[in-house]
Amino acid sequence: MGFNRALSASIVLGLYSGFMLAVAIAMSVRVDGIRLAAFLWGLTIVLCALFLTPILASGRKRGRPENDADVTNVRLALEEFNEGIGGWRALSHIRGEGMGVSISLSNSSNPLLIIEKALQVAEKCKLVFRFPKNDTSLRDRTLPILEEKVGTSRIQRRTKSLTVVPKVVLDRSVIITRSMMLCPPLMAAGAMGLYSVAPEQPMLAFVGAVAGLVLGMLVVTNKGR
Repeated sequence: MGFNRALSASIVLGLYSGFMLAVAIAMSVRVDGIRLAAFLWGLTIVLCALFLTPILASGRKRGRPENDADVTNVRLALEEFNEGIGGWRALSHIRGEGMGVSISLSNSSNPLLIIEKALQVAEKCKLVFRFPKNDTSLRDRTLPILEEKVGTSRIQRRTKSLTVVPKVVLDRSVIITRSMMLCPPLMAAGAMGLYSVAPEQPMLAFVGAVAGLVLGMLVVTNKGR
């Protein structure tokens, strides 16, 4: 990501998470609540800048600028299914689409073999399988096969196409970013919710914040399985 971008991202995360925590503290603490909340907000920004910047800076590179390479690799792998002029050919039926590879199954006598081979050689990029208009049953026959091979959570369904998305990779940068965006509001809501039940027991605010943190981490690390 680079140091400058990592520093900017850390400051933004500190601003956001610090604000949510400051709101919870200001609502829960009666005496000097605003002053304490402002101090902790600033402290959160500084701590995020110091500790998150090196972690985010060393994270993996985002995006897939090598989309052309994906198209080339899929074409080379599927050339064995070429059927000549007028039939299915890798050069004419495979192209780039957004950040993925589109594979048209029109004019193919071996569509299921093409799909199986494509899944083997392109595990890390998005694959869009487009079905012919004159064979409406092919999509219905292909869907259960894809669900068995890659799972239902990785399949996007359209009327004339099925898209297989790559596996979700949760590295430390993704987990940190999502946690900083999701956990603070849940912690704030939990703290204020329990504190409002019994204002004379400040410990309930702490318990609510912990409950919000646990819930946030469960959501962040959930892969949709």
